[in-house]
Amino acid sequence: MARRKQYKILARQTAIYKTIVSELQKNPELADYDMDTIQISVKKKITPRIQNVDKAIRNLTTYLAVNKEYIKTFNGETIVSKKEIAKMLKISRPTLDKWIREKFITPVQSEALSKTETFPPDLILKQLQKQKNKK
Repeated sequence: MARRKQYKILARQTAIYKTIVSELQKNPELADYDMDTIQISVKKKITPRIQNVDKAIRNLTTYLAVNKEYIKTFNGETIVSKKEIAKMLKISRPTLDKWIREKFITPVQSEALSKTETFPPDLILKQLQKQKNKK
């Protein structure tokens, strides 16, 4: 896995050094520490992305082509659980949770079943296509 680039500077090189030292000295655990060695590090921001969005799209498209008639519908609404969409995409549930957290995929609130999030495959496919186009 690629390491994030990191930039370090000595805190004493900043205009707020005295404020930093003042705050840290309030902590009794830091009484024996050398405040001249305080460093500030900043990691380069990495824009999250899906590693292989083409594969996820292909897996979902293939699943829909072969198994469309087995996908549950209720009152005309496609009902697909988190477990089912992970299976369709051939990804793990933790990976799916990460994609949801990063807003690559957004579940919808079911109108037919209260308090139920569902993952309509057609909507998920559109969301994945949108991620692909961002590259």
